[in-house]
Amino acid sequence: MPYFRPVLLRSYGDVILKKMFFQTWSRYYPWIDLTKPSAFKLNAVNVYEQVEPNVTVGIWYVVPSAVQIDPNLSTLADHLKQYIPSNNHPIIMYLHGQDGTRATHYRSNHYRVMSAFGNHIIAVDYRGYGDSTGTPTIHGIVTDVLHVYNTIRSVCPGNPITIWGHSMGTGVALWTMNHLFQNHNEVEKPAGLVLEAPFFNTMEALASYPLTRVLKVNPYFMKAALDSLTIVKLDFPNNEIISFLPLPIVIFHSEDDAIIPYHHAQLIEKYVQTHRDPNLPSVRLITVPRSASCGHNHIYSYSKFQELVSDFAFLKRLPVS
Repeated sequence: MPYFRPVLLRSYGDVILKKMFFQTWSRYYPWIDLTKPSAFKLNAVNVYEQVEPNVTVGIWYVVPSAVQIDPNLSTLADHLKQYIPSNNHPIIMYLHGQDGTRATHYRSNHYRVMSAFGNHIIAVDYRGYGDSTGTPTIHGIVTDVLHVYNTIRSVCPGNPITIWGHSMGTGVALWTMNHLFQNHNEVEKPAGLVLEAPFFNTMEALASYPLTRVLKVNPYFMKAALDSLTIVKLDFPNNEIISFLPLPIVIFHSEDDAIIPYHHAQLIEKYVQTHRDPNLPSVRLITVPRSASCGHNHIYSYSKFQELVSDFAFLKRLPVS
């Protein structure tokens, strides 16, 4: 028997892993006013949605610069009614990663780039993040996203909606899609899914994430961490969900990603080739070259980003019937 046991992981592994996955404490600066997206050079409005009696989530609705914001409107539904010009106009729901808020600098840059070529973007802070109330769990944050999605659909029942997840947000996006396709038959489904820097699944993410790579040094560490994952139900089976979702999926991944290494995208691509029905819409992998130096958070700065995104069929206006 080894003399050194991972006592902390055995005793507090569930708490440690929750804090690691849901880093509500990281890159959140209370002195930043999340109610004023204009301070981040965005043409946007800040609104809130009450998801549950004790859970309210903060949202930025970012619109192209040509759209004039009406400060007298108070709800997301009101703003959508005002700014979405037709039922064929596309909308993007942006789901961020495990730390920071909807205002984190590279996210604001991403919205700015995307809105500059005509996109309407709805960015959500899950419960516990930023000024959103509540405590994050996988079930809870998926509930938040489903609520906002249904709010959009109540006003825009037929518009093409793209779910765009980044990092941990790719897992949130996939679980949300799974729920929509399994349990919400009456609601119009999203037109497409973009996964930016996705991870293969929770286990593979744990093994390659910078903060947890040290666990591989001692097999007892890894065993304790995996046991804790089971206890707290931190399960993102991304590869499995991707294999059966009946909609087009685009994966962006940078070769120089140091947080979720590029091999995760390669593992997903290989898994899809053997497990996804070829009659389903395609899964397309877009590799951002190492020479672009985009890393984990700056794919929006890739010189070909606008050209690539503008080519996504599901981000284009639907043909008018």
